[in-house]
Amino acid sequence: MEKKEKDVEKVFDDLQKYFMREALKTFSQKVVSLAYEPRNVGSLKNPDGHGRVAGQCGDTMEIYIKMKGKIIDPIGFLTDGCGATLACGSATTELAKGKTPYEAGKITPQAVIKYLDGLPASHLHCAVLAVQTLRKALENLDKSGISKNKSHKLNKEDKPCQEETEQDPQEWVR
Repeated sequence: MEKKEKDVEKVFDDLQKYFMREALKTFSQKVVSLAYEPRNVGSLKNPDGHGRVAGQCGDTMEIYIKMKGKIIDPIGFLTDGCGATLACGSATTELAKGKTPYEAGKITPQAVIKYLDGLPASHLHCAVLAVQTLRKALENLDKSGISKNKSHKLNKEDKPCQEETEQDPQEWVR
């Protein structure tokens, strides 16, 4: 490697370390890790359920669900949001993977925040967006191909739980 290439690589490494240190001043290690290396990112072809929600800050998230029997697997998401939104999408899909739609429907913004070891107050809405998007995808399970495939037919007790998400977000981090 030429000296010029090594110099550019060193500058890049130094910048990356700087941004990581700065991010850790505001966010937990788990948020930073999932923002830099998100899980379950991407759309799924022919999903059994799909939800798309625009958040209050202008970020948009989509969640794609496929079913194996009555279990969510795989699950993917896309977002045009910030690092906190990316981390919340990762956390939400990780929490939902391997669960029934009913179990996944019980996931709350508080559970996402706990999974991430906390979020700053200014980013609590990112967890709300992720959970609202998951619930929209779960609602659409019956409207999509899942109801056509008898092996994926949901029983009444398997339908997603619709808990209220309109609570004061400040209550979630106390």
